Amino acid sequence: MGRFGAQYINGTFYHDLHPVAGKLLIGLSEYVSGHNGSFTYTSGAEYPPHINYVFQRASMAVIGSLIVPFAYRTCRFLGFGRAAATMGASFVLLDNALCVLSRFILLDPILFCFIAMALMGYAGFARHRHQAFSAVWWRWLAFTGLSLGLAISTKWIGAFVVALVGLCTIEELAILYSDRKTSVLTQIKHWIARVVCLICIPLLVYLISFQIHFALLRSRGTGDYKMPSQFQSLQRNNVVSRQPHDVAIGSQITIRSHLPGFGLIYANETHRFPDNADELVAAGMPGKQANNWWEIVSGAAKKGNDTPSVRFIADGDILLLRHVGTKRYLRTGNAKPHNQGWDRRVVAAGNTTAPSAWDFWRVHIVDDVSPRPSGRLYAVTTRIQLTNKISGCLLTATPAQLPKWGRDM
Repeated sequence: MGRFGAQYINGTFYHDLHPVAGKLLIGLSEYVSGHNGSFTYTSGAEYPPHINYVFQRASMAVIGSLIVPFAYRTCRFLGFGRAAATMGASFVLLDNALCVLSRFILLDPILFCFIAMALMGYAGFARHRHQAFSAVWWRWLAFTGLSLGLAISTKWIGAFVVALVGLCTIEELAILYSDRKTSVLTQIKHWIARVVCLICIPLLVYLISFQIHFALLRSRGTGDYKMPSQFQSLQRNNVVSRQPHDVAIGSQITIRSHLPGFGLIYANETHRFPDNADELVAAGMPGKQANNWWEIVSGAAKKGNDTPSVRFIADGDILLLRHVGTKRYLRTGNAKPHNQGWDRRVVAAGNTTAPSAWDFWRVHIVDDVSPRPSGRLYAVTTRIQLTNKISGCLLTATPAQLPKWGRDM
């Protein structure tokens, strides 16, 4: 996890399956220890002299050690005596797994600390449940919401403590509803208090953690290809932010679906369809590679007196897409896709001198978020549909993957 902290310091974007609050704390500990972000914690690499890993591990150990007093306080709120609460806290203190995990730069001690905070907060709130709407009652309820937000903002597994507190809250509100001495107005106040503190506060904490995350990671990194092109264009040192906004005949472009999770259209000479070796696989591939580039070729008939000039792509234009690396055209035909029994196959085939009638695509501009004049194709901001001139089929993406011979595209 140390590499994520280093990326916060040097500002390079990354993409990870876990939320970001815990990694922000790891990055803070690295920043305080004097790390400049140059070392990315590669597995097996030796720590350079300027990395104060002792301080970074000690920070995680301090966070992990906070679970012990939280456990003691929780037991006290639940009605345990001092001796019993001390015994319960001792069990936590001497737990071998917690001792080992707290020694390393991991998200687990941070997650356990926030879960312990949430349990202590709700136990404190339950202890003062008969002092409804008092200052101490509000304090423990808001503290519980804050802790829940931190837990689920560290790891998705924190949703279990959210579910636990949620079930306890539902039971408490059900008991309150069955109490005929409680007025309707008071019950509404109880509902509002819990919605604000146990739903709105955790959600706000989650959103703020991501706001900080995106504010710190402003430069191109390893995970930016999973983000929309509009997001990439706002990053520093990203090729998307430096490219021309206008798209014209002869432009080299990359193509991706507007839906999240699909890669750029990719082709190379190695990956071919087993039932037709002349056709190259053309499909979505995660990441940015040299084989993602396609050149726009005019589909209009050439005249002898044409003079070379810049011609921008407009709605309704007919064009061909020639793969830069293989010099083959993006094509469809009558063959069915390999992984499904409907629709038509999309391939890279043909050559520069003899394009097929199946290589021609019509551009339909769907919408554009650019303030520039509409009716023209712009990079990043324009969403388009490509319709094959012969078949009338739209070029679409599906989540189905090809077998190993298709490189799981």
